[in-house]
Parts: sequence; structure tokens; C-alpha cells
Amino acid sequence: MPLDMAETNSPPESLIRRPFRYYMRTYPRPLIAGMGFLLLTNILDGLWPLLLKEGIDRITAHVSMNEIGRTALTFFAIMGSLSISRYGWRMGFGRFHTYTAEHLRLKAFRHLTRLTPSFFMRKPVGELMSLLTNDIQTFRNAIGSGLLVFTDGILILLVVVPIMLSLNVAWTLKALAFLPLVPLLIWLVMKKIHIASKNQQDAFARVTAHSQESVAGIRIVKGFALEETRLEHFNQESRSFEQACNRSAKIDSLFHPVMEFGVTAGTVVFLFAAREDMLSGAASIGTFVAFHRYIMKTVWPMTALGMGLSQLQKGFGAFDRIRELFRESPDLDLGGTAPLSHFESLEFRRVSFRYPGTQQWALKDISFRLEKGESLGISGAVGSGKTTLLALLTRQFDPTEGEILFNGRPLRDYSLSDLRQTLTLVPQDVFLFSDTVTWNVGFGQGEQFDDASAEEAAKRVDIHDEVTKLPMSYQSMVGEKGVTLSGGQKQRLALARGVVMDSEVLVLDDVLSAVDTKTERRIDEMLRTLREAGRTQILVAHRLSTLMSCDSLLILADGKVECFGSREDVRKRSLFVQSLQEIQGEAR
Repeated sequence: MPLDMAETNSPPESLIRRPFRYYMRTYPRPLIAGMGFLLLTNILDGLWPLLLKEGIDRITAHVSMNEIGRTALTFFAIMGSLSISRYGWRMGFGRFHTYTAEHLRLKAFRHLTRLTPSFFMRKPVGELMSLLTNDIQTFRNAIGSGLLVFTDGILILLVVVPIMLSLNVAWTLKALAFLPLVPLLIWLVMKKIHIASKNQQDAFARVTAHSQESVAGIRIVKGFALEETRLEHFNQESRSFEQACNRSAKIDSLFHPVMEFGVTAGTVVFLFAAREDMLSGAASIGTFVAFHRYIMKTVWPMTALGMGLSQLQKGFGAFDRIRELFRESPDLDLGGTAPLSHFESLEFRRVSFRYPGTQQWALKDISFRLEKGESLGISGAVGSGKTTLLALLTRQFDPTEGEILFNGRPLRDYSLSDLRQTLTLVPQDVFLFSDTVTWNVGFGQGEQFDDASAEEAAKRVDIHDEVTKLPMSYQSMVGEKGVTLSGGQKQRLALARGVVMDSEVLVLDDVLSAVDTKTERRIDEMLRTLREAGRTQILVAHRLSTLMSCDSLLILADGKVECFGSREDVRKRSLFVQSLQEIQGEAR
């Protein structure tokens, strides 16, 4: 029962507060089936010592072979029924925890996609990977095998203890004298297991985050000969994780033997209690053997309660981290409902912005206007606020002050999906997925996007000839983050992806910095053709040659507007542009 992919709402409060109860109510049928078959299994399993008693008593009473044969047939019938019931509870519990893990994983992933960049600025990727894999798997183990063995232990006691009482009340009371101590022990240990498990999951997340970061940046690590430094840091995190695991294992190791000791002590008490009855003939050999079997059957419930409790508490500890994720909410108002079917104009009206948690202004008092079909070039020194401006335009953040108007209405009035269908951003930090060239170019286009469509886009950004030289042409795998491609090739594939989107507004964040001048001219011709077709463009670049075909230029300095106007006007008034002209030569 997968999650309904049409769902867009946040995780319900009932899931966040009481996940076990939520999933028991969400998937009751496999759980009830599993519980029912488990109860039937324990009832059937509880009958065979009685059959053993009956068989022994009949043998000692010298009954006929027919009587013994009937007992044997009954025994085989119970064994056959046990096989069926065991299959039933395995299927029921198996489906229950599989449905639960799938639902929770999709809920967590969907919630991650709803969160805004400020969240990902605070959380390392490795920690989020650990949450989506290890924490959810730990919760799955808890609601699967943990719940199973805990329930099994309780059901066995509910079946076995009444049978023991029916055989001999005095023996039962003496043999199970330590049983009332079990709830007390559970209460004492429960919180310690929960805390130890939470610390273990946190430590594992730090190890995962460090590993992911080191592997992703392995070229930098090797380039600066930092292998030993990173290894030492990894060893520290690994030792911290080892210590957390040892603390958790110590509690488990103490818990289980203490639980089993009660049963062992009960067995010794039973032997002394049964001696007088056996010598006096008050109890039969069959009763003694059967009762001893039932005492042995209480060994597993004690172990199961310990194992189940441990896994359940580890699951609660893991869900604490998942709960923290679910408590995160987007710091943007996503309730915009105004229709957006086309682009008319864009206006920044005295926009200022600073990143969450900082006091320094990244942008201050930015104002400009762009009409449909026009092109705007943006430039400025490193750190002047160019990429931040685009982040506001694509509504990754909202302005701290001022307003951004799209078609004369505040940007927040529109839904993000409508806005991002109208406006396509090709970012500065190109990201390619570990898939084929065609898949990367047609990212988000669906299965109808084929090699021919990818080829058409590739020709427009002047990379077709290079793609055909790859081993499998457009079906070649580009590797993780496009590792098999050069910087310029990755930029052009990302640009092809943006062109394919066919949005009314195309925003390019310095995506031509790694291409040669000849290729840049051909791409510039393609962009000029798009503008003539009515496509509005915003280009961020450091090369004047990239910007000189734009209708107007916006030059930023320290987050403020140094100059805004036509390209000829800006070339005359902007000190930054004049310095670039001296360095790069007169732009043509």
C-alpha cells in the first residue's frame, strides 16, 4: 500500500506524536491478521506439551497402541496447523512493517522536498541520508520484529500461564514467583535504552555525514594532501559512534540475562516443589514433564520482552530524529493561489535581504524593472549578491524588505509550481545525475523525451558533436555529478536542459564561464534567437562579451546597485565595467 503520490500535505500530527498508534490504525488489516495468526500459533504450540503429557500417561498406564496412535495423529495435525499459522503471522507482520517503512520513507522524502534552502544550509547531506536510510530502517525493525517478539512474549504468557495453573496451581505460583519483577525491570531500563539508542543514531549520522562529505570532495582532499587530516577526523567520529554502540550494547547485555535469570530461578524452585508431589504420587510423570516444558516455554517470553523492548525503544529513539525533521516547516508562505499562465513584467522594488541567522545585508535597496521579451545582464565582483538576487527571483527565499512584483503582483501570490514553470533557472553550480545524457537533458520531461529531442537541444547549445563521440552517444552514462564530462560540457548540458523547459523567462547564472569564446558566440546566437521569439532572459556573467547583447545591464557592488541602464549607458558610467574592459579588452 504505497503512499498516495497525489498527497501534498505535511505529515499529520497523529503520525508525529504517536507513530506506532498511527500505523496500527493506517494498516490494520495486515497487523490484525498477523496478530491473529500469532495468537493461533501460540495456542497450538501450547497444546503439544499437554499431548505429550497424555501420551506419557497413556504409555505408563499400558493403554493400547490405538490410543497412543490417536495421540500421535493429533500431534501431527497440530504440527501441520502450526506450519500454516506461522506462515500467516510472518506474512501479516511482514506486510505491516514493509508498508509502514515505505510510507514513512516517502513521507520523509516528500517533506524534505517541501523545505526551503535555509533548512539545507543548516543540515549536512550525510545526516539527512542517515535519516532516510538508517533511522527509518531502525524504526522499521522496531515496528516489525520488535513489535512481533514483544507481542509474542506477552501472548505466550497469556497462553502458557493458564495451562500451568490448570496443571498445578502451587507449582505455578512458586515457579513464576519472579514474574512480577519483570514490569519493574522494564520500567527501570526503558528510558536508558531510549536515550542510548538516540545517542547511537546521532553518532551514526555524524559518521555518515563525514563519509559523504569526504567522498564527494575526494578530489579536493587529494589535491591538498589532506588524507591524513580527514582520516583523523573520521577516526574521532567513528570512535564516538563506537562508544555510543558500546553503551547501548551494555544495557542490552545486562537486561537480557536478568530477564532469563528469573526463569532459571523458577525452574530450580519448581524442582523442589514437585519433589514431594512426585514421591507421594499426587502428580504423574506426564504432568511433571509437561509442566517442565511449560516452564521452558517461559524462557522465550522473558527473552522476547527484553529483545522487543530494546528494539521498540531504539525505534522510538530513531523516530525522535525523524520527528525533528517533520517539525521543520518551510520558512516561506506557500499558500499562493493567483493564476500564472504567462509573463508580462518583473520588478524589484527596493528589495533588501539578509540570510537567516545573519545581520549582514546580502542585498540592499535593489530596484529595477524588466518587460516581456527584454534581456537583462547582471554582473559584479565576487560576493556582490548576483546569485542571491536570483535566489530571491526564483523564490528560494523571500525578501527581508521591499517587494518583488511578477506581472504587477507580489511574487508570493503565486504558487511555486506555477512560478517555476514560467521561469527556468540554470544555476551556477551545475548538477548532473548519474544517468544518460538524454535523461539529464530531459530532466522532468517524462518518458516521451527521447534521443532525438535531446539531440535537438544539444545542437542548440553546441555540444552535439561532443556527445556523439561518447561511447554510447546520447545513451552514455555521465557518472555522478557528470564526473565523466569537462566543466564546459557540463555547463552546456545544463543549458540544454534549461532550453528544453521552454519557459517564458530563462535565467542563466554564469553558465558560460567554462566555454571558449567561439562556443560562447554560437550559444549567444541561440539566445538571441530565443529573445526574438519573445523569450525574456536574465544573464549573470563576468565576461562582458556574454553581457553585451543584453538590452540592459545591472551592476552590483557589495549588495547594492552600482549602475543600471542600457548597455551603452552602463559602459560609460560603471567603474566596474570599465575595469573589466581594461582586463578583458573591449567587448564586441
